[in-house]
Amino acid sequence: INAKPCVAGQVMVVRVLGCLALVDDDETDWKLIVADLNDEGSVEAGYRDISDVPVKRVDEMREWFRNYKTAEGKGLNKFGLGERAMDKTYALQVAVETHEAWRRLYDREAECDFDGTRCWVDNSQVEARPESNDEL
Repeated sequence: INAKPCVAGQVMVVRVLGCLALVDDDETDWKLIVADLNDEGSVEAGYRDISDVPVKRVDEMREWFRNYKTAEGKGLNKFGLGERAMDKTYALQVAVETHEAWRRLYDREAECDFDGTRCWVDNSQVEARPESNDEL
């Protein structure tokens, strides 16, 4: 939520404020709303819950997520939960549940399949990759 941009793949220390339930292909694609704790001095670093975030800011985020796939020629996204931004407690439970689901897949305690194709491959089927960029 901070004005300061982040870099794809960057690991950040954040505070979970809330979440939106974007619905993509009839599945919930949770969007956690967080504040960067290292963006000292920013207004956003002081937020503790979604109720601290101005309604206009939440509306802007929702509309961005609603429209962002239209650039690819796709339709508008929809939202569950009456389009409400859920609070920190709800969002933290979503984070825990989705992490636990990922962990079951990662540990292969659950089956994973995408349109009839298995999500995991055996290591023997994966091409060897260089250990460093120097080997490229």
